[in-house]
Amino acid sequence: MKINWRNFSNGFFAVAAKELLHIVRDRLTLALLISVPVIQIILFGFAIDLHPKHLPTALLAYENNNFVNRAINELEKIDYFQVVTRTNNPAEAERLLAESKVQFILALPPNFAGQIIAGDQPPVKLIADGTDPVASIVATQAAQAQFAGANTANNASASLNTSKTNLPIALTIESRYNPDGSSRRYIVLGLLGVVLTLTLVLLGALSMVRERERGSLETLYLLPIPRIAIVLGKIAPYFILGCLLFILLLFACNWLLALPLQGFSLSLLVTVLLFIAANLVFGFLISLTVSNQMQAMQMSIFFYLPSMLLSGFMFPFYGMPLWAQHIGEALPLTHFLRVIRGTLLKGISEPSIITLAWPIAVFLLLAIVLTSLTARKNSKN
Repeated sequence: MKINWRNFSNGFFAVAAKELLHIVRDRLTLALLISVPVIQIILFGFAIDLHPKHLPTALLAYENNNFVNRAINELEKIDYFQVVTRTNNPAEAERLLAESKVQFILALPPNFAGQIIAGDQPPVKLIADGTDPVASIVATQAAQAQFAGANTANNASASLNTSKTNLPIALTIESRYNPDGSSRRYIVLGLLGVVLTLTLVLLGALSMVRERERGSLETLYLLPIPRIAIVLGKIAPYFILGCLLFILLLFACNWLLALPLQGFSLSLLVTVLLFIAANLVFGFLISLTVSNQMQAMQMSIFFYLPSMLLSGFMFPFYGMPLWAQHIGEALPLTHFLRVIRGTLLKGISEPSIITLAWPIAVFLLLAIVLTSLTARKNSKN
């Protein structure tokens, strides 16, 4: 078959110009195509660190003197630790560790200064949150190396080494909640929140825009029922689907993967329902601001990507810079992961769950307000 190259070139350039014009006019899609790769570069280049430094540490000490301050200085010399709070109450220190407010506890014994003055080696514990092995393993190894010369309690040959610290501390490492350092518990439980976020935001984002593209949205609005009933009717099946999906994933974690999970509580159930509703309503908000399903999917990914990277799902939350932590604190997935891991791995109490879960309720309330305002604006237009 003979090709008419003139017609070919004219047709090629005409179609290419048409598509280019379509891309330029679709400003939202163009902005997302450019911004998503840029955000990935920024997050992986500046926010993600597999060797996090200055991790929050609680000091458990029964006295306040120069020897205690020297112990803090020696630990912070390693750069992996930063003492952010002091307490003389062991229960308070354990609560901070269970709620993921700190990554470590430096526990000094009573009469710490007196034992040093007497020439003894006071036993000091460095208690790590083992549910995040990426953050804890490297830091504890560095602490052991720092105090290796002074720690003779568990190493008979340590006397041959030169002490790296002026304090004769016998340091022992204790890993809580995950003594074998397995990353499977940490990752698999995090997947509960990640899968729910991606699925529910995407379903919510496609709900109304699908009706708009089919031309059936106007028909729904003409029905003699309130619009709030239409909205709730659209969301309700997805809400039930989200609950069933969570139960299925939890069953897989407990039975198929044999993860040793703690008890299920009423506060955890309320948190799960709030989290499901928050993602659905936010997805519904997306559906009101876009014009087609492609934009809805792109906007869902735009929300999902920071949620996965900045929530502490795979990378240590406290290893990120402060600006990334502030963004992560605004995401419901961050708080859901703290609740789900704290409840099912650490067995935290009901008041602790409420303390960790309230930002999810705030996010849901803001999403409802923005959705209502956007829906009212669209109805006027």
